[in-house]
Amino acid sequence: MDHNDAYPRLLIREDINQELLLPSSTLSNVQDNPAIAYLLSLGSKRSRQTMQSFLNIVSRMIGFDDLKHCIWSSLRRHHVLAVLEMLASTEKAPATINTYLSALKGVALEAWTMKQIDTDSFQHIKQIRSVRGSRLTKGRALERREIRRLFDTCAGDHSAMGLRDAAILGVLLGCGLRRSEVVALDIDDMIYKDKALKVLGKGNKERLAFVPNGSWERLERWIHEVRGVYSGALFSRIRRFDDVTTSRLSDQAIYHILEMRRIESRIEKFAPHDLRRTFASAMLDNGEDIVTVKDAMGHSSINTTQKYDRRGDERLRRASERLGITD
Repeated sequence: MDHNDAYPRLLIREDINQELLLPSSTLSNVQDNPAIAYLLSLGSKRSRQTMQSFLNIVSRMIGFDDLKHCIWSSLRRHHVLAVLEMLASTEKAPATINTYLSALKGVALEAWTMKQIDTDSFQHIKQIRSVRGSRLTKGRALERREIRRLFDTCAGDHSAMGLRDAAILGVLLGCGLRRSEVVALDIDDMIYKDKALKVLGKGNKERLAFVPNGSWERLERWIHEVRGVYSGALFSRIRRFDDVTTSRLSDQAIYHILEMRRIESRIEKFAPHDLRRTFASAMLDNGEDIVTVKDAMGHSSINTTQKYDRRGDERLRRASERLGITD
């Protein structure tokens, strides 16, 4: 569905034209577009992609083709509130709506810095409160039998892809890395004496990910039997007939690899992020404290880590089974 059809437009183009502080022709200049300046201020490629998508949707909602053509200099509090109301009417989760709000506040800040909006207008937008509420966390943790079937599928593939995909699975499950973190790994990020990986995560923050023995063995097999020890991407593309290239995999390639192995293993559908949930669940089930899990996952806030903790759901299930008042 086109975004123009998904949301009714907030027709404020005339309102904006009346308040226009800069000629529309100057908006083609990156230096004059606060939305582009905001995107450039974000710390990761994934964050930029997410916020760019959100700002393009907002642009269409308020009557423009995309963020490059939207006249952000005339954005005001009532426009932002109307966007939030429209998002709520489409039953977006509070966390999603708040991400849109964060993007709009970021754009407003850049517009104020560029002297495109006055201080009062910026403060009015800045003071808009986040939407309260939450939704149940989506996704699931894989069962051990499913994990074993995935590894068995890779082991049954005697091509170079079999060894590479087993190593990728080992890192995703054994270290809880994000897809973007896995594809960004270089072979020089392997710390052999500690059996660890140097990972560059969100916010441009480095951390050590200690690799379990089974995952480390799969990594070494991939390197010594297929990839080689030359510098470059740890995981690379493989063409037909086991033609191992030096080209770095993309996030989307990881998605396709996991989906292919899932289908071959005949297990229930899962998202790539569910492997990260599986890692967190396993650590928590093993009795690790939540601060340790937070550090292992590269979270900046413990509140984020708590969303991965499903032990409370299990306690509620057991309590419900013991209730017995309707038997």
